[in-house]
Amino acid sequence: MSSPMTARVRVALAIALAFVSVGTGMAGAQEQRAPTPESPGALVERARAAYAQGRHREALETARRAAGATPRSLSALLALGGMAEFMGEFDEAYQAYAQAQALAPNDNVTRYRVASFATRIGDYDRALRELDAILGTQPKSMQFFFRWAPAFLQKPLLKRSPALEQFVALQIDILMEKGDVAEARRLARRHAIVDSGRDYCAEADAKKTGGGSADEVFKAFRLAVLGQPSAADCIWWYGQWLTDEGYMRLGRLMVEESTRMTSSQENKNSGHRFVRIRLGGPRPVAKRAESLFLIAKQRYLRDGDVEGAARLFDESLRLSPTFARPYSYKARLALDDGDREGAVRWLRRGVEADPDSWRTWHNLGKVLLAAERWDEAEHALAKTVDLFPDDVGGRLALARALYAQGKWDGYRKQTEYAVGFARGCCGADVVKEPAGFLDKFQRWGPGAVLPPTPDPRVILGWNQD
Repeated sequence: MSSPMTARVRVALAIALAFVSVGTGMAGAQEQRAPTPESPGALVERARAAYAQGRHREALETARRAAGATPRSLSALLALGGMAEFMGEFDEAYQAYAQAQALAPNDNVTRYRVASFATRIGDYDRALRELDAILGTQPKSMQFFFRWAPAFLQKPLLKRSPALEQFVALQIDILMEKGDVAEARRLARRHAIVDSGRDYCAEADAKKTGGGSADEVFKAFRLAVLGQPSAADCIWWYGQWLTDEGYMRLGRLMVEESTRMTSSQENKNSGHRFVRIRLGGPRPVAKRAESLFLIAKQRYLRDGDVEGAARLFDESLRLSPTFARPYSYKARLALDDGDREGAVRWLRRGVEADPDSWRTWHNLGKVLLAAERWDEAEHALAKTVDLFPDDVGGRLALARALYAQGKWDGYRKQTEYAVGFARGCCGADVVKEPAGFLDKFQRWGPGAVLPPTPDPRVILGWNQD
């Protein structure tokens, strides 16, 4: 998936843990036979190849054929479960994993796949039980060492075993998503994932400002959250990053924690507002709905699978009707189809579901502005900047709607605020054209031409909400 956190789970599945044993018995014997062109083994390989080449729907269809041809093939069932999970077909994935576990109840690879899937749908206790079961199959001496060896011995142990390191990382991620951040931090210290006395926040800031990759920056701030639990600013940034990526639940947890910890009343107010306008306020999002939304977004943006994405967005809304983000994406699908009125309807449904969703109001205002429905656009964009006063793009759009209606004082006020704020935070060049238009307006009064469309850098696209 799009996040390094999700990628870690998938990488761990691929390695299948060097210290776990693969299933045996009838299913294992079937996997050892030389594959024929349409044998389950050959179909599984074709599914893997299609997946590696980005042909995800073909990969899923091929995995279905493999599992249908031989329902007692462990590799075919796991391939189907993995592909169905990746594509958001959760009921199908659940059934495939259940069949695999019934076929090989002691197979650790299957247990690991089940743990990953349970994490994705929010069954965190099940995920932790499966990981404990895997560990319980290892020699007693290894279990004792892994659980109780001092931290200075744990660090070289994990370095020697990338698979074991992934195992610990997944445990930590599950605990964090579950909301047990204190236990996640304890586990990170016990296994020497983090060391006391190290300034992880400074290192993370250096990577962020020094041009580190998104993956490097994410990992650095994750370590800061684990290693410096009193660093409110780092935790706040991590929460914003997660929110932008679509991880609403963990994002909320981090933002709320940093808001509690900060001593600044201004920061507390910002934190409360962020939860209200970006994270749904008192409207929690179900984990399964969150996961379906993330997968639907990928199926739309990455695969161009409009039909599949629309179905998953609908399912996400069925599970969490007040989750604002899917409404904006349903509106985007409507716009792609040339249905502007349909887009407006979806966005209106979104603000009815979550009246404090700043981003949904922003998107509604943009669509109405493009349709030259000036008074309606004014209402939506006024609500936008009321919720988030620093939305420069929203203010400039509101100014355009006001100008079109001859509301000159309102136009002047909104543009002056937006230009002043943007110059302070982003540089004068991003508002050069609106500032120039305002200057001409101040000198010679209104003209027949509308204010220019703002620089894309201050508009904010649809990609965040």
